[in-house]
Amino acid sequence: MHSLTEVCFFLNGIMQEKSLISLHLARNSHSAILSSILAVDLQKKLLVLDYGINETLNQMALKSGMLRCVTSHNRIRIEFDCNNLQHIRFEGRNAFSADLPTSLKRLQRRNFYRIATPVANPATCVIPPLRQHEEVFLTLNLLDISRGGMALIDRPDTDAPLEAGMTLEHCRIELPEFDTIETTVRIVSISMAILSNGNTCSRIGCEFVNLSEKSGTLIQRYIIWLEQQARKFDTKSHF
Repeated sequence: MHSLTEVCFFLNGIMQEKSLISLHLARNSHSAILSSILAVDLQKKLLVLDYGINETLNQMALKSGMLRCVTSHNRIRIEFDCNNLQHIRFEGRNAFSADLPTSLKRLQRRNFYRIATPVANPATCVIPPLRQHEEVFLTLNLLDISRGGMALIDRPDTDAPLEAGMTLEHCRIELPEFDTIETTVRIVSISMAILSNGNTCSRIGCEFVNLSEKSGTLIQRYIIWLEQQARKFDTKSHF
């Protein structure tokens, strides 16, 4: 992941979860400092990390000036490098500062590759009325999608009784620039997520039920198209 916006999104998520981070002194070193993210400063392009309890390791890290950081976010392993490591005082205590990582690696161990969907032109899922005698359809934006399922963003003002374990039939998934597919989905989990603007929302993890081969192929084509668009944007940003 090379987009600074996406990198900051995940770093902020790790900070909000107060996830522990192993700061490795070398790529293959067994010596590591247990830390956490204290601040992500996009304006100054600065990352602030908690200071270790072992001063010998702290000094070794400062002398090296770089660290390999390993943590997890939403049960996915995250790795990134910290450069230009400095000792600072942050909110009255010792801390490390480093340049914001230029890239971040997410190691997904999943049956299907998952990709985030665009915010500007989002894919949507239209869910038929959940209660009897209702005629209002619920439209939610997708947060990400794979051939096996998707994650939906539940708006704060939504009072729909969505719960884990529910099966939703005849859902229409509208993929911009492509087509609309209709399928049954099952809600697997509901958790909190942090958006790129810092707002929180409910993340509704869903799996597709008996997805047709034609629909699966369309989703795969959509994923490939999103990757191509991301590469084009990344190439332009370097000029």
